[in-house]
Amino acid sequence: MKRRFIGAMAISCCLVAAMVRGEEPDVKPVKKTFRAADGANIIGEVRGKGETALVFLHGWGGDREYWKNQAAAFAGDYRIVAIDQAGHGESQTGRKESTVAALAADVETVVKDLGLKRVILVGHSMGGPVALAAAKRLPGTVVAVIAVDTLQNAEAKFPAELGAKLLAGMEKDFKGTIRAGFFTGLLPEKADPELAGWLAKKAEAQEPKMAVALMRDIFTLDTAKLLKEAKAPVRCINSGGGYAFFNPTAVEINKKYADFTAVSIDAVGHYPMLEKPEEFNHDLREALKEFAAKR
Repeated sequence: MKRRFIGAMAISCCLVAAMVRGEEPDVKPVKKTFRAADGANIIGEVRGKGETALVFLHGWGGDREYWKNQAAAFAGDYRIVAIDQAGHGESQTGRKESTVAALAADVETVVKDLGLKRVILVGHSMGGPVALAAAKRLPGTVVAVIAVDTLQNAEAKFPAELGAKLLAGMEKDFKGTIRAGFFTGLLPEKADPELAGWLAKKAEAQEPKMAVALMRDIFTLDTAKLLKEAKAPVRCINSGGGYAFFNPTAVEINKKYADFTAVSIDAVGHYPMLEKPEEFNHDLREALKEFAAKR
């Protein structure tokens, strides 16, 4: 009995020591399948505990592993939900129409199926607009949207000529276009070359028709309308520059449409949560403090 007591005390002390050092005890994820309104299966992982849930939404061509440096790190304070959005990762749905609106409906399904009452949506790239559209569908439940390297300027439009060229290339040779440096252009020159390959491999695994249709829809989004209709505070953690398609965050423009603020991380490209996870996690924790549940 004495030996068991000492062993238990040792484990407890290790956990406390880890928390003091800023680490979180390992929380194993539980894999779940959610049934979308059209019958499609959405795969996700749930872990952690807390009154507030963080629902992580990856960008185009990605999957829930985009958040591999955040899920366990925040599970000590929040309930963590990370999903593969329809057509991505394990959620290969075969859906006929792939749109941001459909992905937002999936988020609503996940939130309701889990019975989540207080949610902060964390969306990277495409996940930002998806989060805004989902917030509109979940008034009173979504207390904030935290967008990651996205929503830089509500009034800016993606260059039509560039968009048409990119879509044409993907329709002709999807994998070839991805392999020709699509993700390299989204990272700084000094970025880890293995990261671009890792990102490309995930994107190549997507169903081409779905991926192209979704990208086409993204190019037509009215970001100002999405911000306005979300009716939730929006906090951005964006890149400070250093990659080909970088656009500075137009905070004053975005403030016309929502309660909006932004911080930036220097010397990263389009994937700050993967490129500089420690700095990103610090900024995410700071953003979350504003929305702490009232006791």
